[in-house]
Amino acid sequence: QVSNRQPSIAHLGPLPPLARGMSDALEMVPTCIGLVGVGTIGSAVVRGLCRVGGLKLKTKFVISPRNAEKAAALAAEFPDLIRIAGSNQAVVDATDCVIISVLPKQAEEVIGALKFRPEQQVLSLIATCPLQRIRELVAPAEQCAVGVPLPAVAIRQGATLVMPSLPWAQAIFELLGSCVAVDDEAVFKRMQCMTALMGDFYKRQLTAQQWLESHDVPNVQAAAWVGAIFSTMAADSAKAGPDTLHKLVEEQTPGGVNEMVWKGQDEDGAYQGLCLGLDQAHVRFMIGKTDPDLAPAAKRS
Repeated sequence: QVSNRQPSIAHLGPLPPLARGMSDALEMVPTCIGLVGVGTIGSAVVRGLCRVGGLKLKTKFVISPRNAEKAAALAAEFPDLIRIAGSNQAVVDATDCVIISVLPKQAEEVIGALKFRPEQQVLSLIATCPLQRIRELVAPAEQCAVGVPLPAVAIRQGATLVMPSLPWAQAIFELLGSCVAVDDEAVFKRMQCMTALMGDFYKRQLTAQQWLESHDVPNVQAAAWVGAIFSTMAADSAKAGPDTLHKLVEEQTPGGVNEMVWKGQDEDGAYQGLCLGLDQAHVRFMIGKTDPDLAPAAKRS
């Protein structure tokens, strides 16, 4: 599912430094990357990689001319690293690695019209298009991967799911934040469902902000506090191990306010509704369309 949210960069301060051990990733990233489909997610990936440029990444970029406004903005921001090609095929012809980031409904038409080379690397960001179908469309290119990045890759604070675990594909996203690679497509599809929680995450924050405002908290302070406190809480689970989340829930003081709130939500069916929503998201990722009978409200009725 391609987000239509434009990455927000200015308010987040300086970019994070590269972690130790990233020198290997720098060496594995292809030196010439093409982008077919200059939408929000594709732009975010290229923007994030360009912002690594000052840290010895030697990659140059060729991007497609469609979505002219976004393409022009990228080229203007990084004139020494990005050039706009005359067509999608010109992007493919000029690059060693091609990132494909078109809408799912455009995938067959756009990719099917392109001619790839056997040695090319292809990275699809099309969430609902199976890896096997991508391989068929880009043949004779053999090195293919699917990535599911979120918009914060633009500021190198992203989290990306990749399949399969090809070193060059992992390297691209390791430079842009966290990367989790899997080789089993069934596992990949289940994990992909977590990306569908982005809107729910922001809606929960918005609800909290609106609750504060309804009780006479000024909107500036309400928004700042909600954003900050959610970020602080998420920091404790950012590098989660198998038991981390269970322990964080258990740590809430027995009989305290935090325990009261989560138990109240649990008794009200909020977490059951979350699981039902994830079931519905999984079906959509699998078949490419929504089944309204699987909506949480429908399942409960």
